[in-house]
Amino acid sequence: MKNFLYTLAILASTPFISNAQSGLFIDTSYTAEQMIMDFFDNSCVTPSNITFNGSPVMMGYFEGANTDLGVNAGIVISTGDVTQLSQNAGFFATTANNADGDPDLGSLVFLPTYDAAVLEFDITVADTGDLEFQYVFGSEEYPEYVGSGFNDIFAFFVDDQSGSGMQNIAMIPGTTTPVAINNVNAGQNSGYFVDYEAIIGQHVAFDGLTTVLPATYASGNGATYHVKIGVTDVSDGIFDSGVFISTLSLCGPGLVNPPAQFSAQLIDNKITLSNQSRYATSWHWDFGDGTTSEERYPAAHEYTNPGTYVVTLTTHNYCCSDTYSLTMVVGPLATDELAENGFEVFPNPVRDELNIQVEKGMAFEYQICDISGRMVAKGEQQGTLTLQTGAWERGLYLLTVRTHSGVFTKKLSLL
Repeated sequence: MKNFLYTLAILASTPFISNAQSGLFIDTSYTAEQMIMDFFDNSCVTPSNITFNGSPVMMGYFEGANTDLGVNAGIVISTGDVTQLSQNAGFFATTANNADGDPDLGSLVFLPTYDAAVLEFDITVADTGDLEFQYVFGSEEYPEYVGSGFNDIFAFFVDDQSGSGMQNIAMIPGTTTPVAINNVNAGQNSGYFVDYEAIIGQHVAFDGLTTVLPATYASGNGATYHVKIGVTDVSDGIFDSGVFISTLSLCGPGLVNPPAQFSAQLIDNKITLSNQSRYATSWHWDFGDGTTSEERYPAAHEYTNPGTYVVTLTTHNYCCSDTYSLTMVVGPLATDELAENGFEVFPNPVRDELNIQVEKGMAFEYQICDISGRMVAKGEQQGTLTLQTGAWERGLYLLTVRTHSGVFTKKLSLL
Protein backbone atom coordinates (compact mmCIF):
# COMPACT_ATOMS: atom_id res chain seq x y z
CA MET A 1 0.00 0.00 0.00
CA LYS A 2 1.30 3.41 -0.94
CA ASN A 3 1.11 5.99 1.85
CA PHE A 4 0.30 9.63 1.10
CA LEU A 5 0.94 12.37 3.66
CA TYR A 6 -2.02 14.76 3.87
CA THR A 7 -1.38 17.35 6.57
CA LEU A 8 -3.95 19.89 7.72
CA ALA A 9 -3.52 22.68 10.23
CA ILE A 10 -5.90 25.61 10.71
CA LEU A 11 -5.37 29.27 11.66
CA ALA A 12 -7.48 32.38 11.54
CA SER A 13 -7.61 35.43 9.21
CA THR A 14 -9.79 38.33 8.02
CA PRO A 15 -10.36 40.39 4.84
CA PHE A 16 -7.05 42.06 5.45
CA ILE A 17 -3.59 41.30 6.82
CA SER A 18 -2.82 40.80 10.49
CA ASN A 19 0.80 40.57 11.54
CA ALA A 20 1.21 41.28 15.23
CA GLN A 21 4.69 41.38 16.78
CA SER A 22 4.20 37.72 17.68
CA GLY A 23 5.26 36.72 14.16
CA LEU A 24 2.01 35.03 13.16
CA PHE A 25 0.95 36.39 9.76
CA ILE A 26 -2.68 36.13 8.65
CA ASP A 27 -4.12 37.25 5.31
CA THR A 28 -7.76 36.95 4.26
CA SER A 29 -7.24 38.15 0.68
CA TYR A 30 -7.63 34.69 -0.85
CA THR A 31 -10.66 32.54 -1.53
CA ALA A 32 -11.09 28.96 -0.36
CA GLU A 33 -10.87 27.76 -3.97
CA GLN A 34 -7.60 29.63 -4.58
CA MET A 35 -5.91 28.13 -1.52
CA ILE A 36 -7.20 24.56 -1.91
CA MET A 37 -6.17 24.46 -5.59
CA ASP A 38 -2.80 26.14 -4.98
CA PHE A 39 -1.87 23.83 -2.10
CA PHE A 40 -3.56 20.52 -2.83
CA ASP A 41 -3.98 20.07 -6.58
CA ASN A 42 -1.10 17.68 -7.25
CA SER A 43 -0.10 14.17 -8.36
CA CYS A 44 -1.73 12.58 -5.31
CA VAL A 45 -5.21 14.16 -5.30
CA THR A 46 -7.41 16.38 -7.46
CA PRO A 47 -9.73 18.75 -5.53
CA SER A 48 -13.09 19.98 -6.82
CA ASN A 49 -16.41 21.46 -5.63
CA ILE A 50 -14.73 23.77 -3.10
CA THR A 51 -16.91 25.86 -0.78
CA PHE A 52 -16.56 27.81 2.44
CA ASN A 53 -19.54 28.49 4.68
CA GLY A 54 -19.02 31.34 7.14
CA SER A 55 -18.24 35.03 7.36
CA PRO A 56 -15.22 36.22 5.31
CA VAL A 57 -13.40 37.05 8.57
CA MET A 58 -13.57 33.39 9.61
CA MET A 59 -11.03 32.04 7.09
CA GLY A 60 -7.58 33.00 5.81
CA TYR A 61 -4.04 32.09 4.89
CA PHE A 62 -1.51 31.93 7.72
CA GLU A 63 2.25 31.80 8.04
CA GLY A 64 3.50 30.52 11.39
CA ALA A 65 7.11 29.58 10.66
CA ASN A 66 8.47 32.04 13.23
CA THR A 67 6.06 30.91 15.97
CA ASP A 68 5.66 27.91 18.29
CA LEU A 69 2.48 26.77 16.54
CA GLY A 70 4.19 23.75 14.98
CA VAL A 71 3.17 24.36 11.36
CA ASN A 72 4.78 26.73 8.86
CA ALA A 73 1.85 27.77 6.69
CA GLY A 74 -1.66 26.87 5.61
CA ILE A 75 -5.36 27.65 5.90
CA VAL A 76 -7.01 28.78 9.13
CA ILE A 77 -10.69 28.78 10.00
CA SER A 78 -12.23 30.14 13.20
CA THR A 79 -15.57 30.79 14.86
CA GLY A 80 -14.42 34.39 15.34
CA ASP A 81 -12.21 36.87 13.53
CA VAL A 82 -9.04 35.14 12.38
CA THR A 83 -6.97 38.34 12.31
CA GLN A 84 -7.29 38.47 16.11
CA LEU A 85 -5.34 35.23 16.41
CA SER A 86 -2.00 36.93 15.80
CA GLN A 87 -2.18 38.41 19.32
CA ASN A 88 -0.58 36.76 22.36
CA ALA A 89 -2.36 34.50 24.85
CA GLY A 90 -3.25 37.49 27.03
CA PHE A 91 -5.62 38.72 24.33
CA PHE A 92 -9.28 37.65 24.53
CA ALA A 93 -10.34 36.46 21.08
CA THR A 94 -14.10 36.88 21.02
CA THR A 95 -16.20 37.78 18.00
CA ALA A 96 -19.91 37.11 17.59
CA ASN A 97 -20.38 36.77 13.83
CA ASN A 98 -24.10 36.03 14.22
CA ALA A 99 -23.64 33.15 11.79
CA ASP A 100 -25.52 29.85 11.85
CA GLY A 101 -24.22 26.71 13.48
CA ASP A 102 -23.76 23.41 11.66
CA PRO A 103 -26.04 20.37 12.09
CA ASP A 104 -23.29 17.82 11.42
CA LEU A 105 -21.03 19.36 14.05
CA GLY A 106 -23.99 19.80 16.39
CA SER A 107 -24.78 16.07 16.15
CA LEU A 108 -21.48 15.34 17.89
CA VAL A 109 -22.50 17.19 21.07
CA PHE A 110 -26.36 17.41 20.94
CA LEU A 111 -26.21 21.08 21.96
CA PRO A 112 -26.97 24.34 20.11
CA THR A 113 -24.17 25.55 17.80
CA TYR A 114 -23.29 29.01 16.53
CA ASP A 115 -20.78 30.75 14.24
CA ALA A 116 -19.80 27.66 12.27
CA ALA A 117 -16.83 27.95 9.88
CA VAL A 118 -16.95 25.06 7.41
CA LEU A 119 -14.55 24.28 4.56
CA GLU A 120 -15.73 21.56 2.14
CA PHE A 121 -14.32 19.99 -1.01
CA ASP A 122 -14.12 16.73 -2.91
CA ILE A 123 -10.84 14.93 -3.60
CA THR A 124 -10.18 12.24 -6.17
CA VAL A 125 -7.28 10.05 -5.06
CA ALA A 126 -4.71 8.96 -7.63
CA ASP A 127 -3.61 5.79 -5.80
CA THR A 128 -4.44 3.60 -2.82
CA GLY A 129 -3.00 4.83 0.45
CA ASP A 130 -3.62 6.58 3.75
CA LEU A 131 -4.98 10.12 3.71
CA GLU A 132 -3.21 11.69 6.64
CA PHE A 133 -4.22 15.11 7.92
CA GLN A 134 -2.28 16.99 10.58
CA TYR A 135 -3.87 19.84 12.47
CA VAL A 136 -3.73 22.10 15.51
CA PHE A 137 -6.93 22.97 17.37
CA GLY A 138 -7.09 25.96 19.73
CA SER A 139 -9.72 27.67 21.86
CA GLU A 140 -10.45 30.45 24.31
CA GLU A 141 -12.70 27.96 26.17
CA TYR A 142 -9.52 26.62 27.81
CA PRO A 143 -9.14 26.19 30.73
CA GLU A 144 -12.24 27.72 32.37
CA TYR A 145 -14.89 25.71 30.53
CA VAL A 146 -13.29 22.26 30.43
CA GLY A 147 -15.97 19.79 31.52
CA SER A 148 -18.85 22.19 30.86
CA GLY A 149 -21.46 22.45 28.12
CA PHE A 150 -19.49 25.33 26.57
CA ASN A 151 -17.42 22.86 24.61
CA ASP A 152 -16.64 24.20 21.15
CA ILE A 153 -16.37 21.38 18.65
CA PHE A 154 -14.49 20.74 15.44
CA ALA A 155 -14.24 17.75 13.12
CA PHE A 156 -12.54 16.38 10.04
CA PHE A 157 -15.35 14.54 8.28
CA VAL A 158 -14.65 12.19 5.37
CA ASP A 159 -17.43 10.67 3.27
CA ASP A 160 -16.55 7.87 0.84
CA GLN A 161 -19.93 8.51 -0.86
CA SER A 162 -20.95 4.88 -0.47
CA GLY A 163 -24.03 5.90 1.48
CA SER A 164 -22.56 5.04 4.88
CA GLY A 165 -22.33 8.72 5.82
CA MET A 166 -19.55 10.97 7.11
CA GLN A 167 -16.85 9.73 9.46
CA ASN A 168 -15.02 12.05 11.85
CA ILE A 169 -11.32 11.13 11.68
CA ALA A 170 -10.09 13.75 14.19
CA MET A 171 -9.41 11.26 16.97
CA ILE A 172 -6.96 11.12 19.84
CA PRO A 173 -4.11 8.95 18.48
CA GLY A 174 -4.67 5.24 19.06
CA THR A 175 -8.25 5.71 20.25
CA THR A 176 -11.76 6.28 18.95
CA THR A 177 -12.21 9.34 21.20
CA PRO A 178 -12.79 12.62 19.30
CA VAL A 179 -10.38 15.47 19.92
CA ALA A 180 -12.41 18.07 21.86
CA ILE A 181 -11.96 20.51 24.73
CA ASN A 182 -13.41 18.04 27.24
CA ASN A 183 -11.20 15.22 25.94
CA VAL A 184 -7.85 16.99 25.46
CA ASN A 185 -6.83 19.30 28.28
CA ALA A 186 -4.53 19.56 31.30
CA GLY A 187 -6.38 16.73 33.06
CA GLN A 188 -7.11 14.34 30.16
CA ASN A 189 -4.73 13.31 27.42
CA SER A 190 -2.45 16.11 28.59
CA GLY A 191 0.39 14.89 26.39
CA TYR A 192 -1.51 16.33 23.44
CA PHE A 193 -2.32 19.64 25.17
CA VAL A 194 -0.41 22.93 25.46
CA ASP A 195 -1.60 25.22 28.28
CA TYR A 196 -0.70 28.27 26.24
CA GLU A 197 -2.01 30.80 28.75
CA ALA A 198 0.07 29.27 31.55
CA ILE A 199 3.31 29.53 29.57
CA ILE A 200 2.46 33.13 28.59
CA GLY A 201 2.38 32.23 24.92
CA GLN A 202 3.40 35.07 22.62
CA HIS A 203 2.35 33.85 19.18
CA VAL A 204 -1.33 32.83 19.23
CA ALA A 205 -4.32 34.35 21.05
CA PHE A 206 -5.91 31.05 22.13
CA ASP A 207 -5.45 30.12 25.81
CA GLY A 208 -5.09 26.43 24.95
CA LEU A 209 -3.82 24.51 21.92
CA THR A 210 -3.40 20.90 20.94
CA THR A 211 -0.08 19.66 19.72
CA VAL A 212 0.11 18.85 16.00
CA LEU A 213 -2.20 15.83 15.70
CA PRO A 214 -2.80 13.36 12.85
CA ALA A 215 -6.11 12.33 11.33
CA THR A 216 -5.90 9.36 8.98
CA TYR A 217 -8.25 7.69 6.53
CA ALA A 218 -7.52 4.66 4.31
CA SER A 219 -8.31 5.58 0.70
CA GLY A 220 -8.95 3.53 -2.39
CA ASN A 221 -7.38 3.80 -5.85
CA GLY A 222 -9.18 6.38 -7.98
CA ALA A 223 -11.89 6.93 -5.37
CA THR A 224 -13.54 10.30 -4.74
CA TYR A 225 -14.16 11.48 -1.18
CA HIS A 226 -16.02 14.42 0.28
CA VAL A 227 -14.06 16.28 2.97
CA LYS A 228 -15.72 18.60 5.48
CA ILE A 229 -13.56 20.48 7.97
CA GLY A 230 -15.51 22.56 10.44
CA VAL A 231 -15.39 24.34 13.78
CA THR A 232 -18.32 25.84 15.68
CA ASP A 233 -19.18 27.55 18.95
CA VAL A 234 -21.28 25.39 21.28
CA SER A 235 -23.93 26.78 23.68
CA ASP A 236 -22.73 30.35 23.15
CA GLY A 237 -21.33 32.42 20.29
CA ILE A 238 -18.68 34.32 22.22
CA PHE A 239 -15.46 32.48 23.10
CA ASP A 240 -13.64 31.72 19.84
CA SER A 241 -12.04 28.49 18.65
CA GLY A 242 -10.15 27.61 15.49
CA VAL A 243 -8.23 25.01 13.51
CA PHE A 244 -4.93 25.42 11.64
CA ILE A 245 -4.48 23.35 8.42
CA SER A 246 -0.94 22.83 7.08
CA THR A 247 -0.01 23.05 3.42
CA LEU A 248 1.68 19.65 3.80
CA SER A 249 -1.76 18.04 3.65
CA LEU A 250 -2.69 15.95 0.62
CA CYS A 251 0.90 15.84 -0.68
CA GLY A 252 0.93 19.63 -0.57
CA PRO A 253 4.12 21.71 -0.68
CA GLY A 254 6.44 21.91 2.30
CA LEU A 255 7.65 25.24 0.95
CA VAL A 256 5.14 27.78 -0.32
CA ASN A 257 6.35 29.89 -3.23
CA PRO A 258 4.95 33.47 -3.19
CA PRO A 259 4.32 33.99 -6.94
CA ALA A 260 4.95 37.63 -7.87
CA GLN A 261 2.43 39.12 -10.30
CA PHE A 262 1.07 42.58 -11.03
CA SER A 263 -0.58 44.60 -13.77
CA ALA A 264 0.09 48.24 -14.59
CA GLN A 265 -1.72 51.16 -16.16
CA LEU A 266 0.30 54.05 -17.56
CA ILE A 267 -1.42 57.37 -18.20
CA ASP A 268 0.93 60.09 -19.42
CA ASN A 269 3.88 59.75 -17.04
CA LYS A 270 2.02 58.22 -14.07
CA ILE A 271 1.86 54.47 -13.45
CA THR A 272 -0.78 52.74 -11.29
CA LEU A 273 0.01 49.19 -10.12
CA SER A 274 -2.31 46.33 -9.15
CA ASN A 275 -0.57 43.73 -6.95
CA GLN A 276 -1.83 40.21 -7.78
CA SER A 277 0.86 38.19 -5.98
CA ARG A 278 -0.04 35.50 -3.42
CA TYR A 279 1.27 34.15 -0.09
CA ALA A 280 3.95 36.81 0.41
CA THR A 281 4.61 38.54 3.70
CA SER A 282 6.74 41.36 2.29
CA TRP A 283 6.93 43.17 -1.05
CA HIS A 284 9.68 45.24 -2.68
CA TRP A 285 8.90 47.45 -5.68
CA ASP A 286 11.59 48.96 -7.92
CA PHE A 287 10.17 51.51 -10.35
CA GLY A 288 13.32 51.57 -12.49
CA ASP A 289 14.13 55.22 -11.86
CA GLY A 290 15.89 54.86 -8.51
CA THR A 291 12.62 54.90 -6.57
CA THR A 292 11.42 51.93 -4.49
CA SER A 293 8.52 51.04 -2.19
CA GLU A 294 7.90 48.37 0.46
CA GLU A 295 4.12 48.80 0.40
CA ARG A 296 1.92 45.90 -0.68
CA TYR A 297 -0.26 48.33 -2.63
CA PRO A 298 1.95 51.34 -3.49
CA ALA A 299 0.54 54.68 -4.47
CA ALA A 300 0.60 55.74 -8.13
CA HIS A 301 4.15 56.58 -9.21
CA GLU A 302 4.99 59.56 -11.42
CA TYR A 303 8.08 59.55 -13.65
CA THR A 304 9.97 62.82 -13.99
CA ASN A 305 11.56 62.14 -17.37
CA PRO A 306 10.52 60.21 -20.48
CA GLY A 307 12.26 56.91 -21.12
CA THR A 308 12.01 53.13 -20.84
CA TYR A 309 11.71 51.82 -17.28
CA VAL A 310 11.62 48.25 -15.94
CA VAL A 311 9.21 47.97 -13.00
CA THR A 312 10.04 44.98 -10.77
CA LEU A 313 8.17 43.38 -7.86
CA THR A 314 10.03 41.00 -5.53
CA THR A 315 7.98 38.99 -3.04
CA HIS A 316 9.22 37.19 0.09
CA ASN A 317 7.80 34.84 2.71
CA TYR A 318 9.26 32.47 5.34
CA CYS A 319 11.03 30.27 2.78
CA CYS A 320 11.01 31.65 -0.71
CA SER A 321 10.95 34.66 -3.03
CA ASP A 322 9.84 35.45 -6.56
CA THR A 323 10.31 38.31 -9.04
CA TYR A 324 8.18 39.71 -11.84
CA SER A 325 8.94 42.66 -14.15
CA LEU A 326 7.19 44.81 -16.76
CA THR A 327 8.83 47.28 -19.15
CA MET A 328 7.12 50.67 -19.31
CA VAL A 329 7.79 53.23 -22.06
CA VAL A 330 7.19 56.77 -20.84
CA GLY A 331 7.16 59.35 -23.69
CA PRO A 332 8.27 60.85 -25.97
CA LEU A 333 4.96 62.08 -27.31
CA ALA A 334 3.55 60.28 -30.33
CA THR A 335 3.66 63.48 -32.42
CA ASP A 336 7.44 63.69 -31.90
CA GLU A 337 7.76 60.05 -32.93
CA LEU A 338 5.76 60.62 -36.12
CA ALA A 339 7.94 63.52 -37.14
CA GLU A 340 11.17 61.69 -36.39
CA ASN A 341 10.49 58.20 -37.74
CA GLY A 342 7.66 58.66 -40.20
CA PHE A 343 5.29 56.55 -38.13
CA GLU A 344 3.90 56.41 -34.63
CA VAL A 345 2.52 53.64 -32.40
CA PHE A 346 0.03 54.31 -29.63
CA PRO A 347 -0.73 53.57 -26.89
CA ASN A 348 2.42 51.91 -25.63
CA PRO A 349 2.16 50.08 -23.22
CA VAL A 350 -0.80 48.44 -24.96
CA ARG A 351 -3.91 47.07 -23.29
CA ASP A 352 -6.63 45.98 -25.74
CA GLU A 353 -6.02 48.05 -28.85
CA LEU A 354 -2.89 49.07 -30.79
CA ASN A 355 -2.75 51.85 -33.40
CA ILE A 356 -0.07 52.25 -36.08
CA GLN A 357 -0.11 55.50 -38.07
CA VAL A 358 2.14 56.46 -40.97
CA GLU A 359 2.74 60.06 -42.06
CA LYS A 360 0.67 61.41 -44.97
CA GLY A 361 -1.38 58.21 -45.11
CA MET A 362 1.39 56.36 -46.96
CA ALA A 363 1.36 52.56 -47.43
CA PHE A 364 3.41 50.39 -45.06
CA GLU A 365 4.12 46.79 -44.14
CA TYR A 366 4.15 45.57 -40.56
CA GLN A 367 5.12 42.48 -38.58
CA ILE A 368 4.76 41.80 -34.84
CA CYS A 369 6.59 38.97 -33.02
CA ASP A 370 6.66 37.93 -29.37
CA ILE A 371 9.94 37.63 -27.47
CA SER A 372 10.37 34.00 -28.61
CA GLY A 373 10.25 35.12 -32.24
CA ARG A 374 6.76 33.75 -32.94
CA MET A 375 4.83 35.95 -35.36
CA VAL A 376 1.46 37.13 -34.03
CA ALA A 377 0.48 39.66 -36.72
CA LYS A 378 1.57 40.60 -40.25
CA GLY A 379 0.16 42.57 -43.15
CA GLU A 380 0.04 45.66 -45.34
CA GLN A 381 -1.88 48.85 -44.66
CA GLN A 382 -2.24 52.43 -45.81
CA GLY A 383 -2.65 55.27 -43.38
CA THR A 384 -3.72 54.07 -39.92
CA LEU A 385 -4.04 50.47 -38.67
CA THR A 386 -5.89 49.41 -35.52
CA LEU A 387 -5.19 45.95 -34.09
CA GLN A 388 -7.23 44.27 -31.33
CA THR A 389 -4.76 42.81 -28.82
CA GLY A 390 -7.07 41.70 -25.99
CA ALA A 391 -6.55 37.98 -26.76
CA TRP A 392 -2.75 38.23 -26.92
CA GLU A 393 -0.61 37.03 -24.03
CA ARG A 394 0.73 39.77 -21.79
CA GLY A 395 4.41 40.58 -22.23
CA LEU A 396 6.92 42.14 -24.61
CA TYR A 397 6.64 42.22 -28.42
CA LEU A 398 8.76 43.56 -31.28
CA LEU A 399 7.09 45.61 -34.04
CA THR A 400 8.78 45.99 -37.43
CA VAL A 401 7.43 48.65 -39.83
CA ARG A 402 8.61 49.15 -43.44
CA THR A 403 7.75 52.53 -44.98
CA HIS A 404 9.06 54.62 -47.87
CA SER A 405 11.58 56.03 -45.39
CA GLY A 406 13.05 52.68 -44.38
CA VAL A 407 12.62 49.82 -41.90
CA PHE A 408 11.96 50.61 -38.24
CA THR A 409 11.57 48.44 -35.13
CA LYS A 410 9.90 49.27 -31.85
CA LYS A 411 9.43 47.39 -28.57
CA LEU A 412 5.83 46.99 -27.40
CA SER A 413 4.67 46.20 -23.86
CA LEU A 414 1.28 44.48 -23.65
CA LEU A 415 -0.43 44.83 -20.25
